[in-house]
Amino acid sequence: MQAAISPATLISALVWSSILSLTAIGITLLYRTTRVPNFAHASFVTTGIYASTIVWVFGFHPYLGIPVGFVLGGLEAVLLFYAILEPLRRRKASIFLLMIATLSFDILMYGVLNVLADTLQFEFKILSRNIYFVPMDFNIGGIQGVVLISFATFLATFISLQLLLYRTNLGVALRACMENPALAQTLGVNVSRMLLLSWFIAGATAGVAGALMPFYQMCNVFTGTYYLAEMFCASIMGGLDYLIGAPIGSFILGFAKILLLSFLASVIGPDIINYMMIIPLGVMVIVLATLPTGIASLIMRR
Repeated sequence: MQAAISPATLISALVWSSILSLTAIGITLLYRTTRVPNFAHASFVTTGIYASTIVWVFGFHPYLGIPVGFVLGGLEAVLLFYAILEPLRRRKASIFLLMIATLSFDILMYGVLNVLADTLQFEFKILSRNIYFVPMDFNIGGIQGVVLISFATFLATFISLQLLLYRTNLGVALRACMENPALAQTLGVNVSRMLLLSWFIAGATAGVAGALMPFYQMCNVFTGTYYLAEMFCASIMGGLDYLIGAPIGSFILGFAKILLLSFLASVIGPDIINYMMIIPLGVMVIVLATLPTGIASLIMRR
């Protein structure tokens, strides 16, 4: 029998954990600044997928879609903030209402992205609902480019965010808004501008994750929505009160899912892959039952 956990399985887990981290960072950051669970994160990710697709349609390598996904994902988040959330926040809307607003925006964007997919399919004659860039990926010493690019992008994003938060005046203002927005406003911090910044960062990192996804698996307009629960699982499991909790939860969840799925598939059969979402949800339940504040809280206490 072939080994259940091969080096290729470990590499696959590394890639998925890196991409998942890029999505979870935004969810945790927004929860820290606004306390709003953002369901529109799914559309930010899908926008990144189609950003790399559009770049490819115009004759460029899909990896050049990463900066485009960064910009488009960020602008989409800014649109959500300015058009819907900020007016509601000024009217003292509840967290529940803001959460529903993000869900409504996600449904709206799902429709817009479907129109975009149809346009790409009929006007440019491409399979816009089967986006797959793995055959176009480069290879260095037997290692696929997405392994290096996804991990390097995650590291660069997380380090840049840490430097922004802890080495700049802008970061001090942003952290003040995370801790106590009312007090921060009293001290002269423009809370609205800080919220705008956090929404842009969250949308941009999700857009980057989306741009990388077609190098890992087949994607379509539903991909972001399909993985939304897993993104939340990673953030919640890592700990929503600490930004470092996002990558911690993502890597534990990503490796647990891929390795366990690989093992079960070798024992039970490939049909188990149809039920793969049970794994991240099960892992999250186990972790929260033993550590309700997330894994990062255990590390930060030391």
